[in-house]
Amino acid sequence: MKYFSVLRDYIIRFSSKGLSPSEIAFAVALGNFIAFIPIIGVHTVIAFGLAYIMRLNPLIVLLGTQISNPLSFPFQLFISAEAGSLILNGRFVEIKFSRDLNYLDHYIMPILVGSLVLGIITSILSYFLIKKLINIWHAKKTKNAQSFL
Repeated sequence: MKYFSVLRDYIIRFSSKGLSPSEIAFAVALGNFIAFIPIIGVHTVIAFGLAYIMRLNPLIVLLGTQISNPLSFPFQLFISAEAGSLILNGRFVEIKFSRDLNYLDHYIMPILVGSLVLGIITSILSYFLIKKLINIWHAKKTKNAQSFL
């Protein structure tokens, strides 16, 4: 749980540096979307590239990509494959073990489609959640400042 409190502190610190809640929430949401890209090792490069193109804070985008880590990535792939297969085929993916590399095509499209859909859903949810939390924090900060006076 300490990990999440550190992330929260970083987001609050960026909020106090003049970034609007919408800018912070959008940067985190973009990072969350990037985290669902099913190619290992490119998340950081894509995060910095898109942050530069969209004029967002690259560190906040990078923080958003941290939902994808070595512990969660296998689960993300599995859930993406299941969601993609459900969308494409109307049923969950049939897991079959084979040494035939051509059989990987059975999994690639469901993973890509599922990653896209889950990335969009996660980024939309995180945008509204982060924006709401920052607005609540600003309201508490303003209320405490007014009660101090």
